[in-house]
Amino acid sequence: MLKLLSLAVLTLKIFGPAPRRWSILLAFSSRWRNLRSATSPHYWKWKLPAAMVCFRAALGPAIVLMALRHPNGLLLAGCVVCALLSDIFDGVLARRWHIDTSRLRIGDTLADTTFYACVLAVILLRHPGVLQHRWLLLATLIAAEIGQHAFAFARYGRNASYHSILAKCWGLLMASATIGLLGFGLDNWLLDATLATGIVCNLEGFAMSLLLPQWRHDVPTLGHALRLRRTLQSQNEFLGV
Repeated sequence: MLKLLSLAVLTLKIFGPAPRRWSILLAFSSRWRNLRSATSPHYWKWKLPAAMVCFRAALGPAIVLMALRHPNGLLLAGCVVCALLSDIFDGVLARRWHIDTSRLRIGDTLADTTFYACVLAVILLRHPGVLQHRWLLLATLIAAEIGQHAFAFARYGRNASYHSILAKCWGLLMASATIGLLGFGLDNWLLDATLATGIVCNLEGFAMSLLLPQWRHDVPTLGHALRLRRTLQSQNEFLGV
């Protein structure tokens, strides 16, 4: 390959006009770098977090089928554990390898929503009485979830993906409550705390969307959103926008 590259450079140098020589050489060099990156031993780093997100999204419908055909509580709880681990490590690895793009973070949010919507369907199938006396909390949570994502989509043209500290706490509560319920039949205060935390988390997301003039992902708290708003306003004033 080095001989071929040297021959191409020599041919361009002898026969081609100067501007065209360099444009062709730059295009060839760019193509070679892309090929090198695609066959690099580190190329899998770009694929692993995305694969975890896709796995979690596919696990949602799979857990519904398991509940219908093989209603083993421990197996269902094991699926929730796998989803929780994938949710933790896709973000950790993406940040560590500096590939936490907006597209990946949006996909992460959609995968979480899909999975836990399917978990809710499993709970309704296996433990319908658990949610009957919590219908008001559940209805409020569903309305808040739909409302805050709809508002963000109307404002920014894409769904919210803040991944705040409160949202992470809510994810841990959801996983703990569903593992206890599906795996061991535990119907206790943890379910109430999960629903209430979800409502507060969505209200926080709605407030962040109100504060931020531009779409952002990975905003830890409302305080960070407020500081980011001030920074963006200062930049716009400096630029005269």
